[in-house]
Amino acid sequence: MTRRPRQPALTSSVVPIVTPVIDIGIAEDVLAAMERLPKDEVTVVLHTSGGCVASCVMIANALREFEKSTAIVPYMAISGGTLIALNATQLQMGGSASLSAVDPIIAGQRARHLPDDDKSMGLHALGQEYEAAISEYIRETLAARLPGASEAKLERAFKVFMGEAAPHEWPIRRPQVQALGLPVSPATRTWAEMVDAYRRRWW
Repeated sequence: MTRRPRQPALTSSVVPIVTPVIDIGIAEDVLAAMERLPKDEVTVVLHTSGGCVASCVMIANALREFEKSTAIVPYMAISGGTLIALNATQLQMGGSASLSAVDPIIAGQRARHLPDDDKSMGLHALGQEYEAAISEYIRETLAARLPGASEAKLERAFKVFMGEAAPHEWPIRRPQVQALGLPVSPATRTWAEMVDAYRRRWW
């Protein structure tokens, strides 16, 4: 019989968010774990393709409450995962890790691409609401991560993370994050091994 790998030991301030999709149930678990921590330090380990906008924003808001927060992305934190990662005061990424744009997806389409016609059943209006809300939120986030940055520098980062010149899931690698002026450092292999152990639960 094959023995299951042992889960890595975690410090009390580490909260793993290792899941294909961040739904409201995942958000509840993450928020509960963060609520039990002192508000001075937390580390979130992200491996996800994103998920429910409200769920990801709630987790990002909780990160903002900590004096020091670190987001570690060994492999990928796509869409809502990127939104969470950007709200940590420190970001670490693996050598092959990727973030992506955070613009909202409604009914499988980018909100900005939803048609404004009688067949859309109100999706266009909903998409506009989500696009406006996320645009404002990401501007706040980038202003906090790039204190003192010029409007041009903030706008350049905003366009990248809103995916204005690339598909929604297009990979944003560590060198590109650095080129935008965002502080990011390499993640050690230990974090990738931790994510590997969690990923085996999906198979």
